[in-house]
Amino acid sequence: MTLLHAVILVFAAIVIVDVIHYGALFLFLRAIRRKTWTTPSEPFAPKTAVILALRGADPFLDRCVEGLLLQEYPDYKVLFVVDHESDPACERVRNMMDRHGEHHSELQVADEHFETCSLKCSALIHAERSLDPSYEIVAVIDSDTVPHPTWLRELVEPFSDPKYGATTGQRWYIPEKDNFGSLVRCLWNAAAIVQMYLYGMVWGGSCALRRRLFTEGKLCETWKHALSDDMSVTACLRGIDAKTAFVPSLFIVNRETCTLSSFYRWVRRQLLCAKIHHPAWNAVVGQAVLITIPLAAAFFLLLFSLIVGDYAASAWSLASLMIYWGGVFGTLPFMERAIRQKLQERDEPVNSRSLTFAARLCKIFRTLIAVPLTQCVYTSALFWLHFTKRVEWRGIEYEIGMHKTIRLIEYVPYTAVKSEESDAPVSL
Repeated sequence: MTLLHAVILVFAAIVIVDVIHYGALFLFLRAIRRKTWTTPSEPFAPKTAVILALRGADPFLDRCVEGLLLQEYPDYKVLFVVDHESDPACERVRNMMDRHGEHHSELQVADEHFETCSLKCSALIHAERSLDPSYEIVAVIDSDTVPHPTWLRELVEPFSDPKYGATTGQRWYIPEKDNFGSLVRCLWNAAAIVQMYLYGMVWGGSCALRRRLFTEGKLCETWKHALSDDMSVTACLRGIDAKTAFVPSLFIVNRETCTLSSFYRWVRRQLLCAKIHHPAWNAVVGQAVLITIPLAAAFFLLLFSLIVGDYAASAWSLASLMIYWGGVFGTLPFMERAIRQKLQERDEPVNSRSLTFAARLCKIFRTLIAVPLTQCVYTSALFWLHFTKRVEWRGIEYEIGMHKTIRLIEYVPYTAVKSEESDAPVSL
């Protein structure tokens, strides 16, 4: 095979990758435009509990708590759960509860910390077990989620169809600053949420679970041996022959800014959770390999062809990289337009600041640079997984065993933690 034949083959492989990307995007955009359930003719609002597990006071905690306490839902209760009474989130939550009333909220301290799972899973188990059988639905939310007044009603509505055992929204990033860390996170998330939809996965930042998932699906037992709460749900849903409903109106905007280093730590933990719990992890890795190999081949063939002076091969190699580059960048306007339309339907501002023409050009240029940077960071994080034995999350270290077992090495309250993550101005 000649050099020219090799680069043409690589070009064809990258074109196929782009076609697959746009096919997946088409399915996702179609899901955004329509519900997969019939809107009930009468109000559907079964008794529901909302659980917010806390460790530390994140930047948007006050807005999150206030949004939960002001939901337009007739019969619900919010359980705020911390792992120690000295946690700084306690005071913030109590202040908000005093301001808005405690008639449907409760602050709990999960004093039992299982050594075989994450502290978040321990907190969720503690809260769920405190509920009486009258609660039919359990919703889970993260503190960087700011729920609008009808959030819970929209999240619960699909349960009017008995085939659904879980419902989920999705995150979307509109950061205040366009630094490379925030842009890379935006690009990574745009690909991740499409994949999560295709695999029928829930997002723990905004999801709801039918109570029988705990009684029949043994979800608490699964959580007792899990690092991630949301990725553990899929297997339990299969156990009760139930599906996940993606709620297209529940795109939750995150406006936080992050650095490239903080994103890298965060995405490594996300991928580690996927490796342990994702039911189709091999397919995720296979997809990454099928993308990375042609891109790496195109890059090295470009360098080699330039060195040997084969400019026809150089042109094909450069075209291969540009095709992928443009393909990834070209998906963003379609996703942004569809998601921003959903945000506008609930009167949520999509732009927190106005940009001049020069600033827009600068953002486009930085985003173009962020495309290959995202691929490099993602590939590096996947490579890191083969060597990791421990992971830190909110100042707690967890050890990963040979058979994907989890061991909490040592518990310390959040106030005693002094780490780079705990001091960061973001909730990664």
